[in-house]
Amino acid sequence: MRIRRIGVLLSKELIYGSKSFFFIFAVVTPLIFTLFVNLIFGSLFSSGPKLGIIDQGNSQIVESLKNMESINLKEYSSEIELKDAVETGGRDVGVVLQENFDSMIKKGELTKLTTYVWGGSLLKNRAIVSSALLYQIREVSGKKAPVDITPVSLGEEKNIPWEDRLLPLIVLMAIFISGFAIPATSLVDEKQKRTIGAVLATPATQSDIFISKGLMGIIVSMVMGIAILILNHAFNAQLGLIVFILLLGAIMACCFGLIIGAFIKDTASLFSAIKGLGIILYGPGLVYIFPQIPEWVGKFFPTYYVINPIMEITQKGGSWSTVNLNVFILIGITAVFCTIVGVIANKTRQQEA
Repeated sequence: MRIRRIGVLLSKELIYGSKSFFFIFAVVTPLIFTLFVNLIFGSLFSSGPKLGIIDQGNSQIVESLKNMESINLKEYSSEIELKDAVETGGRDVGVVLQENFDSMIKKGELTKLTTYVWGGSLLKNRAIVSSALLYQIREVSGKKAPVDITPVSLGEEKNIPWEDRLLPLIVLMAIFISGFAIPATSLVDEKQKRTIGAVLATPATQSDIFISKGLMGIIVSMVMGIAILILNHAFNAQLGLIVFILLLGAIMACCFGLIIGAFIKDTASLFSAIKGLGIILYGPGLVYIFPQIPEWVGKFFPTYYVINPIMEITQKGGSWSTVNLNVFILIGITAVFCTIVGVIANKTRQQEA
């Protein structure tokens, strides 16, 4: 049975492939990069979006916000200091609570609340702060209080934090180092050791070998992509859509790896190819790092259609309606790569015959 043969080959890949240098490299590199970036910029161990607040009347809301693990709260003594912190990106949102704020909301009076918002803050951070404020206002007032919140944007919208600029590159590394390099190196290694002939002497076919190696790459690629997004607090309510895009990206990566591995005969040539193809794989990540580069430049790279939907969803709160075009393009690119792999496997089988 073909599924059984593929399962046997896949188990062999998991047992022996996981001991290879490139497998360890593919797993460790994105994790080290993530740890390094987050330690430098302080987001890995931060308690959430950064809220600055001025309390002019000993409001109960401030004490409640201090106890919320999802909010990183800091109090300021003057509005000038608060606005400066927001404008420079030190705080995502700044709020000034007037002296009689609690009594006004308890009476049900219309209360105006001005919030200062950093132009470069993420939509998800603004949403968390807004939800936390409204929740605490209801808790203090005991009802839905009529609060008129007026947001004032400060700072440049293009002033994106470095950890957010680097996240797309890290995610691409997690998906494509695993999905691309693991199948390619496994295929080349078997050709060098001349073990493919021994496998083909069994009922297993060339297609079975390609599928098992591809599945190995897909599994590791998916696990690494999800792990990196979790470590960077980048998952949101669109979990199913994110996983689906990661799966498409992993399939595209493993197909690319199988295509390269099928034409390269030794490890040294494969390393050279991996280094040379780096710009094709990680080009869109550079576009995110340097906002001065027009976004349309990234659209020339196939990996753009993996990372753009993921970033739209995780960093900008996007949904299917905002990413469906790029996802359909990704499906088309993936289908083309799968077709090419099928043709190569068939030709290789004919040559072996």
